[in-house]
Amino acid sequence: MPRQQINLEPYRDEIIALYHHGISSDSISRTLANCHNIQVKERTIQSRLRKWGIRKRHQTTTGDEALHARIKMLFIQDRLTDKAMLNMLQKEGYGISERTLRRLRFKLGLHARASDQKQHQEQGQMEKQMTVPQPLAEGQPV
Repeated sequence: MPRQQINLEPYRDEIIALYHHGISSDSISRTLANCHNIQVKERTIQSRLRKWGIRKRHQTTTGDEALHARIKMLFIQDRLTDKAMLNMLQKEGYGISERTLRRLRFKLGLHARASDQKQHQEQGQMEKQMTVPQPLAEGQPV
């Protein structure tokens, strides 16, 4: 005989809110047990979240247009490094990892260039290589 299914619909909003606040499925299960005297396994919480269409917490960062615009502004206007951008975005509430930031930056066509000092040195070397010899004044031996 199959198990009787637990009706979690009355607690749906609470479960979803807890999940979006970063609470693990196991902790949600314990919260339901403590607050509502409902014994439910972690796997049940996970399967209900899937059934309700709730996805992993940070999956939306790749499609978030506001985040894309913010990354562009921080990269182009503020000229921040990846670490500085990551700190700024996390302070602003974006749940983004360093790897995801780097991947999004490349997807947006924002490629990091060499540092200003390195660029300046390379430019100086190129100028030295490209200097054209000055013509000799008339009457000077060659």
